[in-house]
Amino acid sequence: MNQPYHPPVPDETGYRTAAETADRTVGGQPPTRNTFDEAFRTALKASGLSLQRLHHHLGQRGVAVSPVTLSHWQRGRSQPERRQSLRAVAEIEDILGLPRGALQTLLTSRRPRGRAVSTPGESSEALSRILSPGAPLEVVLGADAYRFNEDLVSLSVQETVLLDAYGCIARYAVSHVVRAAQDGVSRLTAHHNLDDIETPSVQVAVQCGRLEALRFRQELGSAVFDIGFGRPLRRGDTAIVDYTLDVGPRWKPSDHHERTLAVPVRQYLLHIFFHPDRLPSVVFGYYKQASGAERRDIRPLVLDASHSVHIMPAKCTGGIYGIAWEQEGPDR
Repeated sequence: MNQPYHPPVPDETGYRTAAETADRTVGGQPPTRNTFDEAFRTALKASGLSLQRLHHHLGQRGVAVSPVTLSHWQRGRSQPERRQSLRAVAEIEDILGLPRGALQTLLTSRRPRGRAVSTPGESSEALSRILSPGAPLEVVLGADAYRFNEDLVSLSVQETVLLDAYGCIARYAVSHVVRAAQDGVSRLTAHHNLDDIETPSVQVAVQCGRLEALRFRQELGSAVFDIGFGRPLRRGDTAIVDYTLDVGPRWKPSDHHERTLAVPVRQYLLHIFFHPDRLPSVVFGYYKQASGAERRDIRPLVLDASHSVHIMPAKCTGGIYGIAWEQEGPDR
């Protein structure tokens, strides 16, 4: 069998408005939630206002806060900290009919700003919408599948896939940058679905991080492994994980590769190198909302001088991103 071809490996969002109508409580009663985002969300629903209408009312009072910022506040992605934001909270209490200080008194602890403070469980809820029942990840991890990296926020994922002369995926090389959403996070769990259940073995080499556990289920074509950071992260800390996954010898040609991203990331790059002895005749990128959904946003891709193609979505929302191809030459 020919040796795998290994060319050099290259080194937010809109918002969801609240429902226009929601369950109402007895008028003017303060929220009973004990965190700012929960209290804000509860009071907003009770008022029946959307984020757009709240934004409009604030503008009439001379307070400029975008609907996106309001969305982040009520979803726990960030908290008001600047002077203008704190003034907005005071006005929101009045607009929503709350007692003075009902929301302001909950702003007792500072939190890192931005997307990286995604609330615990957001990724898990999103993953449950994307994965089909009985998916390999669910079978391998059981109930823990829906707690998959729930305390980490993915900032960027760069993935390089190498095919051999038989048209089989021989290597995955991944660089993953994450930020801790909670104190004490010490590892990332990686998962790869292999496209041939006859794959005899896999080998993981970690260049940045430390391999702690590997679970390979040949009958599922699934490899799950834990990579430790070497220290517990504090909330807001970032970590980089680099690894390669080499796949044992196979003879069933591959025809696609895709990655599930439960929640939006700042950057995702998928780069695929084809062996010069087995070039594809057709290549296209695509997106799917869930594992059982139809491919959409299909667009043709053209090989470059290195016999490679890539996708790098300008706006990387949650879902499944992939590249598929048809190869020249007979199956081996």
